[in-house]
Amino acid sequence: MPVANLFNIPVQLVVLDFVSIAAALGVGYYAARMYYHLRQGRLEKGWNMILVGAALIASGYFFLTVEDFFLAQSFFYVSVDYIGTVICTVGLIVLMMGLRSHYSAWSLRRSERSKSNVVEERERDGDKLIDLK
Repeated sequence: MPVANLFNIPVQLVVLDFVSIAAALGVGYYAARMYYHLRQGRLEKGWNMILVGAALIASGYFFLTVEDFFLAQSFFYVSVDYIGTVICTVGLIVLMMGLRSHYSAWSLRRSERSKSNVVEERERDGDKLIDLK
């Protein structure tokens, strides 16, 4: 008789929990590795925030997965659930701020072009359209 059935725990839940923990640890691991390989530049702030957000989401998801090992409605279950939810929420907010920073850096790059360059590009694009006719 398998150990999971001895305690009346569904085998698929145990497998799903272990796969979830492995995936969360993998996301945290690669976020940490990428954090140390970033270079100074305009996009560094956004990437740092994205990676910190991803690591927070992975650690919060770890707590949300571990809660399945406790009895529902027990103190540990509720505590781990709240901790995981708070960490995931903070991770999502940091991730959103990193994406916003990335968007701001890219839109700043676009707005730095002078109007004359934009006009020249439009004229070149217009010439291409005329050539196609």
